[in-house]
Amino acid sequence: MARRKRWLSSETKLLIDSYKIKSIQELMIMFPTRSQDSINDKIKHLKLAGKINEKRLQETITRAYKQRTL
Repeated sequence: MARRKRWLSSETKLLIDSYKIKSIQELMIMFPTRSQDSINDKIKHLKLAGKINEKRLQETITRAYKQRTL
């Protein structure tokens, strides 16, 4: 079984700061050693902990939909 790589505090802060303005695809580029599932799981835990309580910008959501269709 693969061992999970812990998130560094600097990575967590960058994720919190970038969540509102970056799509998952863009976050995957920012965190090349992290899988999409890993990023989504971390976002979920940060939301539950109250560290992410902002909604994504509409521009970010629109860009994410366009990226899915490419």
